[in-house]
Amino acid sequence: MIIPLFSSAPTYVNSICSNTTMFTTKSQYQTNLNTVFQYLSDNATNPFGFHAAQAGNGTKNFVYGHFLCRGDQVPSSCQECVTTATTTDLPKTYCPNRKEAIIWYDQCMVRYSNKSFFGVLQQDPGLVLTNTQNVTGNVSQFFIDVMNNMMNNVVIRAANGGPNKKYATTYAPYPGLMGIYGLEQCTPDLSALNCAQCLLNAIGSLPISEGAQTILPSCSVRFEISPFFNGASNLTVSPPPPSLPPSPPASRNNSTRTSSSSGNTTKRKLRTSMTVAFPTAAAIAILLFLGIYLCVSRWKATEKVNVKTDEVRRFADSLQFDFNTIQVATHNFAAENKLGEGGFGEVYKGQLKGGQEVAAKRLSKNSIQGIAEFETEIVLVARLQHKNLVKLLGYCASPDESLLVYEFLPNSSLDKFLFDPAKKSILNWRSRFNIIYGIAKGLQYLHEDSRIKVVHRDLKSSNILLDEDMNPKIADFGLARLFEVDQTQGDTKRIVGTYGYMAPEYAITGHYSVKSDVYSFGVIVLEIVSGQRNRSFGRLQLDEALLHRVWRLWNEDEPLNVIDTVLEDNFEEEQVLKCIQLGLLCIQEHAIDRPRMTSIVAALSGQAIRLPTPKPPHFFSGAVDDEARDIPDGYTFPYMHTGNETITNVYSRD
Repeated sequence: MIIPLFSSAPTYVNSICSNTTMFTTKSQYQTNLNTVFQYLSDNATNPFGFHAAQAGNGTKNFVYGHFLCRGDQVPSSCQECVTTATTTDLPKTYCPNRKEAIIWYDQCMVRYSNKSFFGVLQQDPGLVLTNTQNVTGNVSQFFIDVMNNMMNNVVIRAANGGPNKKYATTYAPYPGLMGIYGLEQCTPDLSALNCAQCLLNAIGSLPISEGAQTILPSCSVRFEISPFFNGASNLTVSPPPPSLPPSPPASRNNSTRTSSSSGNTTKRKLRTSMTVAFPTAAAIAILLFLGIYLCVSRWKATEKVNVKTDEVRRFADSLQFDFNTIQVATHNFAAENKLGEGGFGEVYKGQLKGGQEVAAKRLSKNSIQGIAEFETEIVLVARLQHKNLVKLLGYCASPDESLLVYEFLPNSSLDKFLFDPAKKSILNWRSRFNIIYGIAKGLQYLHEDSRIKVVHRDLKSSNILLDEDMNPKIADFGLARLFEVDQTQGDTKRIVGTYGYMAPEYAITGHYSVKSDVYSFGVIVLEIVSGQRNRSFGRLQLDEALLHRVWRLWNEDEPLNVIDTVLEDNFEEEQVLKCIQLGLLCIQEHAIDRPRMTSIVAALSGQAIRLPTPKPPHFFSGAVDDEARDIPDGYTFPYMHTGNETITNVYSRD
C-alpha cells in the first residue's frame, strides 16, 4: 500500500541556463518570455500536469516554453511549483536574462528556449542523483536485477500512456524491505517510440544504489526503497526476474529507510556512456518493440501530414461496423429516422441491439466530400478524446457504402436552436455562455493540448452538436488538417469551408492555421450573443452583415444593442461584453492579431486578463457598395449560399 506523501512547497533540485544566449532587460524577448510564463502559470491546474505555450512575432524574439509536473502531483501542488519557477526562480534567482533555461524540482520541471523543442527528444543536459540517505551497506546483484527488471517492465506502459500523460509507477517486492518503488515519466508531446528510448537510456544511467534518479529534459526515472509518490492509482506490481533465484539482501538498518528528494542526494552530470546493464530478456522485448515502432515511424515520416488510407485500417478491428448492423439499426435508413443532411450526405438516427442510440452519417454518391475526407474523419475523431468533441463509435466501409457512426446527441445542432424563433428562447444566457466556453475548451484541446495538432477548417454553428444537457460537442472533422508540432500555417489550392465563417486569409489565398479556426469561433460567439446568423457574401450582400453591425455598435459604445431580444434583461452584462469583445478580437483581419485559444479560455474562465481593443473586421467600410474594392481579382462567388453550406474550390490558384 502506498502512503500518500504531500509536499508543502516546491523542492528545488537543479537548473541549467545558457551562458551564450542572453537578452537585455525590457526587450521584446523579455516581454514574450513573461507572456509564456503567464500562460504556463495560468494552465498549471489542468488535469494533465503539462502545458506548452509560445509567444512572439517573427523569428528573432519567439519564446517557446512548457512545464511538466510529476504525474502524481495534485493541481494545487503543480501550480505552486510552476508559479515559483516562472515568477521568481527562473527570471530572478537562477537564470536571469537567459534566452534558454531548464529548472527541475521534485514536483515539476519548467523549460523555455528561443528555439522550438516541442515534441523533440532531448537527453542532454541531464542529471543523475543518488539518494545517499538510503545507503546502509553493499547493494547486492539481486537487488540490481530486481530493480532493473521492475523499471524495464514499465517502460512500454509509460510510453503508451496517451496524448496527455506518459507516466507510470511500479512496485517490486523485496525480502527484508518494504519493497522497491519506481516512477517513470516523459513529456507527453513525445511519440511513444521517443519516450521509450528516453526512458531506456535514463534507466541505463541509474547508478548502483538503494535509491536514485535520472532527470533529462524529455523524461525522468526514479526508484527508492520506500514510497515517494502520491497514491497508487497507476501502480503495477512487477514480476520477479524470470531466471534469477533470490539471494540474501545486503545488511540494512531499517531505521534509515527513508527517501530523500534533494538534501540527501549527490548530483553528477549524466555520462554519455550507460554503464548499468539491464536484464537480457527485458532488453530484447523492449528493443523489439522499439524496432517495430521505429519501422512504423519511419514509414509514417515519409508521408505528408494528410491522413493516409493505411492509417484507417489500423482502427478496423476495434471500430468497424457491419453494414447490415447499421441498416437494421436505422430501419433501412427510414425517412422518419433522418436527422439532417450536409455536404457529406445524410444523417440517420439508429438504435443498436443493446439499446444504444447512434447517429449514422452516410456518404452520398455525389457528395462534395470524398473518401479522403471520410478517412480523415475516422482517424482524427478516433484519436481525439475530449468532452467537447463528438465521440466516434465506429465506421462502415465497403465498395458501395461509407458510413460514420457517432454517439447520438438528442438536441441536434446549435443552429437548430439559435436561428429558430420558436426554439431560441430555450437558450438562456447561462446556456449560451456555457456553449461558448465549451467550444473554446474543445478548440484549445485541438490546437494546443492534444498529442496531434488539428485545424478544423469548417467550424460553424451547424457543426456544434448539443447533448441532453446542452453541452456543446464539436463535430464534422472531414475537412480537418493535421499539423506538425512546429508547423504554424498550411497552404492549399483547394479551399473548403463555409461562407460567413471562413477567415479572409484562407478564403482569398488558401493559407490556413489555428487562427483560421479562431476566426470561425469568433463568428459563432457573435451569433450566439445576437441570435442572428452571419451573412457576409461580398458584393452579393444585401443587408448589413452581423460582424459589421456588432463592430459598428461596439464603436458607437452601444454593444448591448446586439443582444438577442429573447434574452430581454436576463443576462450578465460583464459576461456579454467580454464575449462581444472576444468575438471581435477573433475576427480581426490579420491572423496575428487574433488571440490564441488558451487566452480565450483563460478570459472566459474569469482570469484577470487585459483584452486589447478590437480593430474593424475584414472588408468593413460602413457601406456595402465599397466592399467590392477589397475583393481581389479572381475571387468569385459561384452561387449564393445560406451561410450554412460547405463549399470547395472557391478560389483556384493553379
